[in-house]
Amino acid sequence: MLCEITVEAGYLKVDLFNRHTAEEMRDALAAIATEARKHRRSQILISVHASSPIFKVEQYGLPDYFRELGETSKCRIALTGDSRELRLSQQYIASVAQRNGVNLRSFSDEPAALQWFKDRRWLQDRRQRQEPREGKDRRQNWPRRSQESTRADSSGHTSA
Repeated sequence: MLCEITVEAGYLKVDLFNRHTAEEMRDALAAIATEARKHRRSQILISVHASSPIFKVEQYGLPDYFRELGETSKCRIALTGDSRELRLSQQYIASVAQRNGVNLRSFSDEPAALQWFKDRRWLQDRRQRQEPREGKDRRQNWPRRSQESTRADSSGHTSA
């Protein structure tokens, strides 16, 4: 097995080649977790090439490794594969990981995964970027109108 880990702008890119056993996958995930902590990356793209699909996810303890990886930096993990069988197994891995609270998804190609990384709708990204508003931009606490002042008259108009 060959595991190439590259630090990119905003994410960690991992290329796995010739991975055939769950033990090789666990070793790769341990190395990925170490690099993610070291470089403080919260988004990880794992591209698997010329490898065997893994369908016995729970039996090999892979959810624990993904959970550790997801908890270390509260990250997003994207998986891609170069064959139909790999993508099917990655979809299964993603469903098991998501049930365990890990933000992991399977994608058909790298551009789709990178687009997910750029998606600003991810709540954790938005919470980190928000800053408290002060001054003119801050919402004013105007007094509310009473019910009597907003009652409609017989013509259907409201009086202020």
